[in-house]
Amino acid sequence: MLALIPIYLFWRSYYNLSKAHNRAHWSYGLLGGGIFLFSELLFVFLIGFLIVAADLRTDLPGVVISLTAIVFAASVAYGVRYLLAKNWERNPKGFGGSDLLGQ
Repeated sequence: MLALIPIYLFWRSYYNLSKAHNRAHWSYGLLGGGIFLFSELLFVFLIGFLIVAADLRTDLPGVVISLTAIVFAASVAYGVRYLLAKNWERNPKGFGGSDLLGQ
C-alpha cells in the first residue's frame, strides 16, 4: 500500500517527461510505474531467495525490507528516467519522426 504513492509519482514523472519531448505520453507513463513496481518486486524476491538459500536468520521487520525495496525501486526508476531524458535530449523527435527503435 505504501508503494502506491511512488508508483503514481513515477508515472507522472515519465508522463511529463515524454510530453515535454513529444513522445507517447501514456505509454511512457505506464513504463515508469511498471519499472518501479517490477524492480521493487524483483528486489523483494531476491532478498527472500538469499535468505532462504543462505539459511540466514533475520530479525528484520517487514517494514524495513519494504522501505529498502521502495528506495531501491525508486533509484532504478529514476536512473532509467535519467537515461531516457539524456537520450531524448541528444535525439529530439520532430513532427512525423520515429519514437522507438528508429521506426
